[in-house]
Amino acid sequence: PEWVERILGRTTNDSSLEGTWHYSTVSVYENADCVGEGETYDFICSVTYGETVAVETYNKILTFSDFEEKEEYDVNDFQEMCGEKDGTLNANGDCELTVEDSFEYYLTEDGYCETYTDDGKDGYYDDKSVTYCGSVTMKDNSASITFVWESDEPEKSGCKVIELTLQ
Repeated sequence: PEWVERILGRTTNDSSLEGTWHYSTVSVYENADCVGEGETYDFICSVTYGETVAVETYNKILTFSDFEEKEEYDVNDFQEMCGEKDGTLNANGDCELTVEDSFEYYLTEDGYCETYTDDGKDGYYDDKSVTYCGSVTMKDNSASITFVWESDEPEKSGCKVIELTLQ
């Protein structure tokens, strides 16, 4: 859409998101109006916004059961993979990782977009990117980012609202 092109066409950002923010809630709705009973997720994450790039930092737990369906994959393979990803094995034998994902962001009076580019490290194609656009409302030390997707098929429409607080 034209409004997305206006956002992505900017070379400078509104600086009001710069700093480190904490996700307070993430809610997903099965409609594009963001109303009704949404599903709320406890997603513990911080995101540090720079001038044009942001970095999300969060913890992730991988369990052996997530991987044991792979043919010829055993506990030793799982433990080795955990170490290669700089993870640590906890008392349950699960792999705990701290993950950092960076993305470019665009914030203008027309809206907000995030662009994620795959670096190819996980076996995916290099330079494959995806962009999500929506809106941001800010008040004092809090921000709300809303992403809406619409479809001709109502069951494929939805909305995600991310509530942030400035750290």
